[in-house]
Amino acid sequence: MKIERMSFAALASLMIAFAACTEEPQQPEPEPEPDPQPQPVVVTKPTAEMRQADIFATDLFETYYLWSKEISKDIPRLDPDTCKIPISVVHDIRYHESGKEVDHWTVLTDDLSSMTSSVQGLGLTYGYDFQIGNNPNKSGTYFLLVTYVVKGLPAEKAGLKRGDVILTLDGKDITRDNYYDAFNSASVKVGISHIENRTIGAVEKEVEMTAVDTWENPVLLDTTFVIGSKKVGYLVYNSFDLMSGPILANVFREFKAEGINELILDLRYNGGGYTFTEGLLASLIAPPANVKAGDVFQTEVYNDVLSRAWKSQGYDSNTYFSTKHDYEGDNVSIHEDVSDANPGVDKLYVIVSGGSASASEGLIVGLGPYMDITLIGQQTYGKYCGGYMMSPEAFYGSSSTAEYSRIKKWGMYVMTSKFADKNGKNAAQPDGIPVDIEAYDIPYDGYQLGDQEETMLSAALKAAGKTGTRAGVSTHQVFPLEIVDHRAPRGILVKTELPGPLPTK
Repeated sequence: MKIERMSFAALASLMIAFAACTEEPQQPEPEPEPDPQPQPVVVTKPTAEMRQADIFATDLFETYYLWSKEISKDIPRLDPDTCKIPISVVHDIRYHESGKEVDHWTVLTDDLSSMTSSVQGLGLTYGYDFQIGNNPNKSGTYFLLVTYVVKGLPAEKAGLKRGDVILTLDGKDITRDNYYDAFNSASVKVGISHIENRTIGAVEKEVEMTAVDTWENPVLLDTTFVIGSKKVGYLVYNSFDLMSGPILANVFREFKAEGINELILDLRYNGGGYTFTEGLLASLIAPPANVKAGDVFQTEVYNDVLSRAWKSQGYDSNTYFSTKHDYEGDNVSIHEDVSDANPGVDKLYVIVSGGSASASEGLIVGLGPYMDITLIGQQTYGKYCGGYMMSPEAFYGSSSTAEYSRIKKWGMYVMTSKFADKNGKNAAQPDGIPVDIEAYDIPYDGYQLGDQEETMLSAALKAAGKTGTRAGVSTHQVFPLEIVDHRAPRGILVKTELPGPLPTK
């Protein structure tokens, strides 16, 4: 650069003047160093795989995405000639409003199979869930508070139970670097402690667990309580996965045989799942007359492209109560007739928390116009929309398999619609459904799920008329643990049936 040459020349002059003053023989002025040669800029283009992923994500955003119009100016960022990180760009351009992220859920993945398996409750598991909190005994470390264990799986076999506190993993403190090992490793040794006298104690023992590759049954518990002259069913249900549909039907056949009058549905750990299973459960709970009549369970709002296309073709986007539920796909075949399983409950109590999301909220919203519902717990998460898990083959058709062979394992969970009740109302939008009776989930209260003295269940039983419960206990009255996260996923509502064919562009 010119300035650099000038600086070098000035420095050379000073050196010459200094040499003259010392009467040393003058040295010849050194030749100026040549300018460094500019390095060529190497411009790399997206790989063929990334190009296909860019096109796939663009097509889904423009066709299916609920907020396609609102993000239209950002979709060109997925230009297949320049975009080399489509997964990140999809995350960045999903819908924001006034700078706040509205869509937390749309995601592009290069492993759709793993995502689908996770929603179906399949894969390696220890069979437990937990809350993550800051360890008050040692700064910068965490504790894991066990919320439940699944019968017959490694956590239960190792002796873990609700309320246990895990302080170490493989002998090490739990930090941001290793806490995933508690649920995402082939095997782990956990150090167990407990809360006593408002204090987390030291590690009392260590147990080892080896994960198993299996289906985790989300029907955690069902039983019946007698309150005065009535019988109240109680069901803890943790995920609207596909394979639990027939199990739900059998649970309700038992409830019907026992003659339950009311139902307590515990969704505190249920982050959502498939609309198919949501509709099946709704048809088991709703008044039998409405189910038999096939009344509207939910209405849907789609983007302008889909709404116009399907309306012009006469397709109905509503979902209805039904006695027959059939599903074929995702390696699952379900044909369930529930006409003999609805017990005809007069009153529904739903236990919820900030982890109750999506299909859980949709069930409450859709049943609302038909039933007397009391919500107990904490305001729900606020996932008021649903989407499709779409593969390139499903979107483009089997004839495109060769053309999109590089992304055949890819997929996108794309938000497609907002659900509402039969009157077009959605209490989950925008921030979740408020509760009628406040209660807190306190896994360390000394009681297991299903125990009538367990904090949230006791609040529900009190609402149902039971006396002598310890309902209303605040988490801060027990021990103010600082919970920073929950492992259970939130906000999954997977739609399984299209109202009509894709509109042509």
